[in-house]
Amino acid sequence: MFKVSTEASEVATDREKTFPTLGPTPVQESADPELAYSNLSELVHFLIEGGLEKGFSNTKKIPRKTLIDRLNYLNFSEGEIAVVFRHPKYNEMVTRRIRPEPCQEYSFSGHWAAPEEYHESLRDFELLCFMIEHNREILLARSRREDINRQEVEMTLPEFGYEILLRSANRYPCRHIQAELIQGGIIFSGHLEVFSVKSFQVKLFPSDGTSLKWINPESPVQVLFKDEGEIYYSRECRIIKQWENIHSKTLILNPDQEPIHRFKRREFRAPRQVLHPSPRVSYSHPLIKKMIKLNICDLSTSGFSVEESAENSSLLPGMILPDLQIEVGNATALSCKAQVIYKNTLEPPVVKSGFTILNINNEDYINLTNLVNKSMNNHVDICGAIDPETLWQFFFQAGFIYPKKYHYIRQNKEDYKKIYEKMYRSPSEIERHITYQEKGTILGHISMLHAYDSTWMLHHFTAAPNSRYKRVALTLLQQIERYIIDSHYFESTRMDNIICYFRPENKFPNLVFGGAARALKDPQICSLERFAYLSYPMVLDSHQGGLPEPWTMFPTEAKDLEELAFFYQHHSGGQMLEALDLEPEMLGNDRLNQTYHRLGFKRERRLLTVKKNDRVKAVISLIKTDTGLNLSELTNCPTVFILEPDQFPLEIFLKVFSQLDAYDQRQMIPVLLYPMSYVERQGIAYERLYDLWVFAVKNSDHYFKYVNRLFSRLLS
Repeated sequence: MFKVSTEASEVATDREKTFPTLGPTPVQESADPELAYSNLSELVHFLIEGGLEKGFSNTKKIPRKTLIDRLNYLNFSEGEIAVVFRHPKYNEMVTRRIRPEPCQEYSFSGHWAAPEEYHESLRDFELLCFMIEHNREILLARSRREDINRQEVEMTLPEFGYEILLRSANRYPCRHIQAELIQGGIIFSGHLEVFSVKSFQVKLFPSDGTSLKWINPESPVQVLFKDEGEIYYSRECRIIKQWENIHSKTLILNPDQEPIHRFKRREFRAPRQVLHPSPRVSYSHPLIKKMIKLNICDLSTSGFSVEESAENSSLLPGMILPDLQIEVGNATALSCKAQVIYKNTLEPPVVKSGFTILNINNEDYINLTNLVNKSMNNHVDICGAIDPETLWQFFFQAGFIYPKKYHYIRQNKEDYKKIYEKMYRSPSEIERHITYQEKGTILGHISMLHAYDSTWMLHHFTAAPNSRYKRVALTLLQQIERYIIDSHYFESTRMDNIICYFRPENKFPNLVFGGAARALKDPQICSLERFAYLSYPMVLDSHQGGLPEPWTMFPTEAKDLEELAFFYQHHSGGQMLEALDLEPEMLGNDRLNQTYHRLGFKRERRLLTVKKNDRVKAVISLIKTDTGLNLSELTNCPTVFILEPDQFPLEIFLKVFSQLDAYDQRQMIPVLLYPMSYVERQGIAYERLYDLWVFAVKNSDHYFKYVNRLFSRLLS
């Protein structure tokens, strides 16, 4: 007999070809009883004996006109219907699929979907009815055969049929979706035939060395659905039914509906906002290939939620949508890759699904960030175009450019003007800036520069010196905090570490950054390193001779960076070497240089090692960028790491810098020296001290817990 399964479709046995069914629907308390049945014979019996006319709550009459419309649509969409025959002797039912031809009046015909399944014996079978499946319901109508041959069957069209609601969620036929099932280390391959949020129908095929008999229906399977190599869904499923023939095995799978945890749990997350008017999402469903549009309930810089009607739902936790559009108004569409992480039932019949954004390009992420944050504070602008002259005026008025700093800047002020014109007229992949403005006046500014491969540098942080200084400064920090929290998960941002150079006598950054390192006392969360900064005159002529033997200076090798790591681990044990790309695996990585060059900016990076008798004494990281990217030129200078401070004479130090003339032709070159013990031992005069704060973003909760407590205290 033709079996019927709950919330899933089946393929019939060889004699009951390809008629997918669903059922039984449990009886519920209502004014009219709900039709319940256990197999196809029962359902057809209801139809033939007039049982469907008794007024079940899940059935309704469908007039001939509607039947004609449905059949013509199936012809238009090249769909199929199932025709049910009864064996003349044994009373068993056989189904065959046909593709209906256009119809207008009292009869219609259809070509066999699989002509090879037609047998002459069908002429002796009684044609009972035909069935049309559509999403959650089937349409069942009595019919009689008028003619039958190898090409087609012609049958009558009754005055009315019955539509029977079978399922709580729509079912969708699928094409070209590859399926892989993994159980006990063995991979079984096939394709997805039918998808619904309640169950999947998957057909598997044997392969060389793999038997379908190895599938254990009592154990769960890991399911992967993919198309053209891209995975759209992967979850554990239970096998609830299976049947097979000599060529294949068909499984009905029940998917895991539990939420997924895409990222590590975090205490501090960007808040979600309810926007008016509500943005929409649109996407082509990766499994059913249907375009879907839904309103967004709430939105953040890391994700959003949408609502669907339960019966039309097509989203499942774990599903990946590779090209989803967030539509804002009629003009703007932001493209991203997103994954469904949870699905909750609200007031029936509504379900709510939450998405996390997996990746988004830089420009779209800036637009998304502005959209969300402006709903919270309209004075904050992220990466908006700024008139450079207005920004320069603010820097001077706020005291950010003090007389001594300006003395250094003025020598190259035209270069500074050019680079700021380029940076602030339009957003760039290598820079982020946030401004706080009221009535067209800038009251605060903070920016970040992509300084190393996976590291961004906070700089240019200042606020106008008035009674609201703290509130503006803290607002800017909160905004950059929100940006960092979520964007570091996106591969496009490459934001694993945040660094900040600040002068220890500057109270506010020392409290916010240095205070966190001192309070947390864990250099794996955030570390603090002190450097001496000096503007060094290139007074020695590099042509007067190189380093005296046995001293040498050559390009750095991996083993030199390993020695630097031993020194740093003993001296500090923080995150600095990782943040500054001073680990062996980063040698030869010029990805960031290429990004700068593509955008029309300059960046070069060389690593040099100074040795004595082949023993590493110092490593120099020499970076050259456009003048003015950082006002103190901290991104355009050599950083010198002295591994053995008591064995690196000052005259060798001076000779080393004379050799750098080959790479940097400036008369005065800024230098960062580490560790301070070398500077103090040699009595080197320095202009100022800088503390380098390094923060591993993966540990964001620890840092932001400290910062939020600090904000509460400062604003109280």
